[in-house]
Amino acid sequence: MQLEFYKSDVMHKHQQGVTLIEVLVSIVLMAVIGLGAAYISGRTAVLHRDQNIHLHTVNQMRQQLENSDACGGKAIGAHDVQIQVAGTGINLDCVVTEGAYTVVAKDSTGAGVASSTVGGIKVSAATLAVDEADTFVPVKVQMSP
Repeated sequence: MQLEFYKSDVMHKHQQGVTLIEVLVSIVLMAVIGLGAAYISGRTAVLHRDQNIHLHTVNQMRQQLENSDACGGKAIGAHDVQIQVAGTGINLDCVVTEGAYTVVAKDSTGAGVASSTVGGIKVSAATLAVDEADTFVPVKVQMSP
């Protein structure tokens, strides 16, 4: 009985090492895809962290403005306030301004009655802004009522 090979020896001589090259090319392609995925996931993690810091900063600033003493009950002018975000102190610039308003009340006949306060009613409002020198907060926020 004589053995006959499916492929001749001549074809095997020309194909030696082709499979190894295909495997190496596949490994290089998988490495490039893996590095791209690692880069994207790293950027996504940084973006997610920055958004969380921004959200917590805005919530703390809202809480400060909702309190009656947003700048610690200080007088009109610029003041410094510090809040805590994720265990880190954030410096805020607080500017208290005052405006005078005249209130006009109308009775049932439509006649106006001016306010009894001379010079109008004075209302003070605070504006909070993240200090420009603060590097922890990625997006500088300014908030006023």
